[in-house]
Amino acid sequence: MQEHKPDISFLQREYSVFKHSEGNFRCRRCLIVDGYTKEEKKCRFCGQELFEVDKV
Repeated sequence: MQEHKPDISFLQREYSVFKHSEGNFRCRRCLIVDGYTKEEKKCRFCGQELFEVDKV
């Protein structure tokens, strides 16, 4: 079975993914790691508040 790999350059062009990220944070509730900007203070997936100490 062939593994599907996302086209990173396509995602950057079409959806502005990975632009303006200030760092990766791990959510305390759902444990998902994602990049967030300084303005984003809540997890995109569950709404849990993010703290500077959660930066990975």
